[in-house]
Amino acid sequence: MKGFQEIIQECVVCLNMAEKDGLDVIAQLVSQAVQQGVLVAEDEEDVMRAIINREQSAPTAQPEGIAIPHGRVSCISEVVFLLGLHPKGVDFGAPDGMPTHIFALMLAPQASGAGYIQFLAKLCQRLLDGAIREKLLSAVSKQAVCDALL
Repeated sequence: MKGFQEIIQECVVCLNMAEKDGLDVIAQLVSQAVQQGVLVAEDEEDVMRAIINREQSAPTAQPEGIAIPHGRVSCISEVVFLLGLHPKGVDFGAPDGMPTHIFALMLAPQASGAGYIQFLAKLCQRLLDGAIREKLLSAVSKQAVCDALL
């Protein structure tokens, strides 16, 4: 499995998202991953289904404007990370009732063990840091996003 730094550097980033709800944000992130060649178009529906099924079983919105939607899919062999930044924020069912601004979407290979949990734990640790969240929300480039997370 790739390390944290490599996964972050290869991530798909969408700045200044303006979608009206959280599922539209997720769909746009997945679509962008297809456009950038990270995912193939034929797998887009399966990826969305995996994420939506996970959200229905246990919502991933967190306090502080963060959501970490994720799912396991058979169409990838390595962890894929997509990050969407929504300046206005959208209602995604956060326990604190606040809008979600940072969508940190992670896909793990269906056949993988628990190795991706290390990536997820490190990512969560970073996102809980208010200074890092501020840097992310003010980022104007993918490089600025990567720098903030690394």
